[in-house]
Amino acid sequence: MELLLPAGSLNHTFAAFDYGADACYLGIGSLNARAGAVNFSLEDYRKALTFARYRGKKLYLTFNTLLKETEIDQVFEIVDNIYDLLPDGIIVQDIGLASLIKRYFPKIPLIASTQMGFHNVSGVKFAEDFGFKRVILSRELTLKEIESIRKESSIQLEVFIHGSICFSFSGYCFASSFLGGNSGNRGKCSQVCRMLFEGDLNGFIFNLKDLAGFDFVKELYEIGIDSLKIEGRLKDELYVAVNAFVYRQFINAAREKIFLGKKERERLKKLSAIVFSRKKWNGYFVTDHPDNSIDPDFPGNYGLFVGKVKSSRKGQITLDKFLFPLSRHDGILIFENKEPEPAKVLSVTGRTVFISLDKRFQKESKVYLVHSVKVQNSFPVRVYNPKPFKPQIFLSIRLKEDSIEVKAENPVREIAKSFSSPVKTEPARKAPVCNSDIVKEFKKSGNFPFEATVNSVKIEGEFFVRLSELSRIRKKVFRLIEKNLFPKKHYMTFDKGFETEKKLSTIFVIDEKNLPAFLEFSKRLKKDFMVFIKTLNLGLLKRLVKTDMSLGVVMPLILKTYEEENFRYFIHQAFKLGIKNVLVSHYYGIEMLKELDGLNLFSDFTIYTLNRESARFLRKFFTYLTVSIEDDIQNIESLSDFCDIITIYQDTPLFQSQTCIRKVFSSCSNKNMKIFKKCPTTYGIRKVNGKMKDRFEVEFENCRTILLWNKPLNLNKLRKNLPPFIPRFDFVYKTYTAEEMEKIFSGINRTGHVANTLRGLS
Repeated sequence: MELLLPAGSLNHTFAAFDYGADACYLGIGSLNARAGAVNFSLEDYRKALTFARYRGKKLYLTFNTLLKETEIDQVFEIVDNIYDLLPDGIIVQDIGLASLIKRYFPKIPLIASTQMGFHNVSGVKFAEDFGFKRVILSRELTLKEIESIRKESSIQLEVFIHGSICFSFSGYCFASSFLGGNSGNRGKCSQVCRMLFEGDLNGFIFNLKDLAGFDFVKELYEIGIDSLKIEGRLKDELYVAVNAFVYRQFINAAREKIFLGKKERERLKKLSAIVFSRKKWNGYFVTDHPDNSIDPDFPGNYGLFVGKVKSSRKGQITLDKFLFPLSRHDGILIFENKEPEPAKVLSVTGRTVFISLDKRFQKESKVYLVHSVKVQNSFPVRVYNPKPFKPQIFLSIRLKEDSIEVKAENPVREIAKSFSSPVKTEPARKAPVCNSDIVKEFKKSGNFPFEATVNSVKIEGEFFVRLSELSRIRKKVFRLIEKNLFPKKHYMTFDKGFETEKKLSTIFVIDEKNLPAFLEFSKRLKKDFMVFIKTLNLGLLKRLVKTDMSLGVVMPLILKTYEEENFRYFIHQAFKLGIKNVLVSHYYGIEMLKELDGLNLFSDFTIYTLNRESARFLRKFFTYLTVSIEDDIQNIESLSDFCDIITIYQDTPLFQSQTCIRKVFSSCSNKNMKIFKKCPTTYGIRKVNGKMKDRFEVEFENCRTILLWNKPLNLNKLRKNLPPFIPRFDFVYKTYTAEEMEKIFSGINRTGHVANTLRGLS
């Protein structure tokens, strides 16, 4: 089992590998899910690669964001520049980028990011069939679900074991994008889920606690998980060093290399908490319907709880106990009435702590350690200066009395060329030239951008060659190698679009609640529209088939492994009714539906198409492709011949979360834990932070939390300026009358927001 640590900079890799990591994941430039991290230059990546490979470690590159059409060339150039280094793997979210790498750079292992949302057996099988080497599973899975996926697939599986967890399913949060123009799918999440809300519920009501999976390492090892991942590319080197050390001990214990008693396990957990920790929980490993996952009081770092204030004077506090020793220069947080006060420890006498704050604190105030000098000194981060890693060239050399022939091979690009040169030789008066002389000379790479490995040397005859002559020939040959064995690939974009007969005038997506109003409204429509019904009610579908409307069914975005069989049965029964149109919201649908011939698949907005590469790949499976709801007008126009559908109106779920906050803050009997099943409970809230005081509604579907903005996505005011896509209107979640539907469809109702269409998708 691999231990995988985050690296926000070169020093992070030193810390990780010195303290027990097997691998690190990192980003080059800003096109990754942590655009705000320091990230790596190409030069730093090459240095880190030297450091890693000398120790037998691995480095995985992250391009785990969605890419616009104009960015494909940029990423292509980066990958081409590092291809000869043969990266250990590239983590991707964009299916277009994955398809491109597979086609142009086939020797790079592909890793499916958790941003791709693989969460069930069918999805993982799709990834395996595509050619991914590894899937990073969604965080919202129980041990039982993970085990089921492991048994049904042979692909490598990676699981998050520690760190921050997004409230929403990764890859499907639109809160940051819609509310502020900073898309989480573009590495620029503004952490709306860590913000303060008020209304029917008050506090940091979407603030998930941090995952601390220490006690599940052994079970994951026994299941057969290939890699355990620690989150935190924005955190410091000490966080990386300590957690690498801590989790190395837990993995070694799982392998029965060492024994960890209860006392030592608790000590290790404390070390991890000190370097950074919100309140902790077990994640979804035990249950995917938790009641203890939210901390509504404080969204930041608590560190380690050390005790409560027993008494206080100005500038000092006396604690009831010390769960971890404090010393001079330590940093602490004192929580009085849930409000944290940072302080510096000046000195400690017994249980009395002299601090940098000249105030008194209430009795029972909680004290947390957020910076420990002792821990920092115990985990020094050594800084190295490795040379940049160079690609390998293999040489076969044949030396004659009057000439030399060098066959050079680039094994990554599979290019081999031979180079010949005359050579000045002399009679062998003492020692003739030998194989070791040739090997020693041709191993010198100097300032050339590659390392040479001499596989074979053949010398025909006995003669002497001066070292200066060998050096001259080597430099001449190496210049030719540099010129001829590292050709740059050229990316060819797709200028010609797809010829799709757009027979449909309009597409509607309707839930059962809005169906009666829609049936009334639809009497005014022409017959060339398509309506997708969000339902599992076969009786309802049987009645609708008789209306001669063009019907389709909707696949849920999230379909847990334990739900797959029931939904597969529903799809087969709908197919028997004659319904051949399916709105597919996730890649798992491609795998699940391939056994049915004659279906028309429509990609939902959550199967992202922001570039032509994605469209090219997805067109193999889909009759119609939908433009991303996050996209901007310039990028949308570049896809006008490649996509078919644009969403004009929709109450977009800003969050879709496995955590049911009704269960967290009130109670829930799990009675509504069924696909598309709505809960009657709703909450009205508004965001306190920042300038925007917009209102939101919290709904629950399948016992999952859905956050809706009071402003719907509404592009009616822009429709004249949009390419001639098929318009789509969603009447889901909120309740609409037939008259309201008519006003929205006709363009009279222009109330709402236009997302990033005009301001640009940053």
